[in-house]
Amino acid sequence: MVQRASTDDPFDRFYPPGSVNNASTWSVPVRYKPMLGLTFPMLQVPNNAATESIAVKAAVELAREGASFITANCGFMVRYQEAVRAAVDIPVCLSPLVLAPFLERMLPPTKSVGIITAKAPFTPDLLEAAGILPDCRRVSIVGLEKSPSFASVILNATANMDVDAVEAETVQAALDLQAKRPDIGVFLLECSELPPYAAAVQRATGVPVFDYTSMVEFFVRGVVPRRFYGIT
Repeated sequence: MVQRASTDDPFDRFYPPGSVNNASTWSVPVRYKPMLGLTFPMLQVPNNAATESIAVKAAVELAREGASFITANCGFMVRYQEAVRAAVDIPVCLSPLVLAPFLERMLPPTKSVGIITAKAPFTPDLLEAAGILPDCRRVSIVGLEKSPSFASVILNATANMDVDAVEAETVQAALDLQAKRPDIGVFLLECSELPPYAAAVQRATGVPVFDYTSMVEFFVRGVVPRRFYGIT
C-alpha cells in the first residue's frame, strides 16, 4: 500500500480500525510506503507528470519489495491508476471509485449508486479515471467537506479524531443523499477514512455499502481462497 506521509506530517494521528492507515484493518500483512511530497490538495487537481511520478515511484518500490497487490490511502489516487498499473507487473487498484461502474452494472436499471466522498464535486478527469460517465444519472455524489468534525480532522488536520462525531456526519450525509435520491441501491465510500462507518451507514440506510476494504479484501480472497468445510 502507498500512503502520503512525511517526518512532520500533520496527518500522523490516530487511525481507527477500519481505516486504510490502520494495519489491523486487513486480513493479510501490509506494507506501507510513504509518498513524500504528495499532499491531499495536490490530489484534488488534475493529474500532472510531477505528482504521477511520485505515485509510480512508490508503487515500483513496493513491487520490488515483494508486494502482491498495490492500493492507496486516498480515493482521489484513481488519477494515477493507469500510470501505476503500467509501471508494475502486479495488480493495482488505487481507489474504490473503480468499483462504481461495476456496482452500477450490478444494480437494476431503476437503481443508482450513491458515492460519499471527502470532497465534492468530482472534476471531469476524476470521473473519467474512475470510469464514470460525466452525464451518468445513475451515480450521485455527496461530499463531507462541510461536515465540521470530518473536515477538521481528515481534510485540515486541525483537530483530534472524534470517531462518534465523524460517524454521525457520515451517516447523515448518506441519509440526506438517500432522501434526495430514494433510488439509491448501494453506497460507495470514496475516502480511505470512511470504512469504520460503513456498518453504521448500512444500518441507517438499509442498502449495501462498499469501500476500500470491500475492494482490497475482494482481491485477497483471490490470493488466499477460502477453504470450505461442512457436511459431505
